Amino acid sequence: MFGNPAMTGLHQFTMWEHYFTGSIYMVLGCFVFATNGICLVLLTKQSPKPRRKYAILIHVLITGMGVNGGFAAHASSSIAGRWLYGSVGCQIMGFWGFFAGMSHIWMLFAFGMERFVAVCYRDFYNTMPSIYYTVVIGLMYVFGTFWATMPLLGWATYGPEVHGTSCTINYSLSDESYQSFIFFLAAFSFVCPLVSAWYAITKAWSGLSALPDAEKEKDKDILSEEQLTALAGIFILISSISWSGFGYVAVYSAITHAGASLTHLGGHMAPLMSKIGCALFPVLIFMATSRTIPKSDTKKP
Repeated sequence: MFGNPAMTGLHQFTMWEHYFTGSIYMVLGCFVFATNGICLVLLTKQSPKPRRKYAILIHVLITGMGVNGGFAAHASSSIAGRWLYGSVGCQIMGFWGFFAGMSHIWMLFAFGMERFVAVCYRDFYNTMPSIYYTVVIGLMYVFGTFWATMPLLGWATYGPEVHGTSCTINYSLSDESYQSFIFFLAAFSFVCPLVSAWYAITKAWSGLSALPDAEKEKDKDILSEEQLTALAGIFILISSISWSGFGYVAVYSAITHAGASLTHLGGHMAPLMSKIGCALFPVLIFMATSRTIPKSDTKKP
C-alpha cells in the first residue's frame, strides 16, 4: 500500500502520483546542487578580500544545498511509494532536514545582520577580523545542531510524514512535548531571526544613500554592496514564504492534533515549498552578476 495506513478515508497518492512526486524531488535536487555549485565556484574564486565579503552568502548557499541534501532518499522512496531506509534512516533523515533547515534560516539572519553592519558601520566592517566571520558562521550551525538534536533526546520525535515516503518532525504525534517544541521553535528560530533580519535589511537599505557612489557601484567584485543588500532582502522574503508551509503544518498539528489527517498532497507541499525557495537563490545571484559584467572603460577625455 502506498503512503500511511492511517490515512484511510482521505486522498492517498496513486502509484503514478508517487512517481511524479519522486521525479520532482530528483530534478529539483539536481538543479539546486548544480546551480549552487556554480555560484560557490564563482564566489570562492574571488581574491581574499572580496571572498570574505561573500563568506556568509557562501554558507547561505551551502545550507540551501543541505536543505535539498536528502533528495535522493526522498525521491527514491516517493517512487517506491514507501520509506525505504528503515527506522535508523528515518532518524538520520529527520535530523539532517532539521539541521540544514534551521542552519539555513539562522544563516539568513547572519546575512541580514552582516549587511546592516557593512552599510551602517562601514569603518568597523572594513577593519573587522576574519575570526568574526568564523565565529558567527559557526554559531549559526550550532543553533541548527541544537534544534536538530532535541527530537533525538526526547523533546518531540522524528517519524514518517503522512505520505510515508519521507521523515521529519513527527507531527502525527501531537503530545505536550511536540507542542512545546514547535511553539518554541516557531518563536525563536523562525519568527525572531527572520523578522530581525528583515528589520536589519530595511535599516541597511536606508543607509545605502549615505555611502559614496564609488562604494555602492561594482568595482572589481562580482556583486556590489547595493546588490548584496538587495539579495539579502529578497532571500529573507522568499524564505519567509517558502518555510511558511512547514510552519503552518507544524503549528496546525500542534493546535488541532490533526497532523495524521493531512492529505498526501498537503504533506508534500511543505518540503517542496522550502526546496523551491532554496532553488531560487542561485538564479537570483546569476541574474545579479549578469547585470554587472565588467565593461570597458568609457570615460570621456
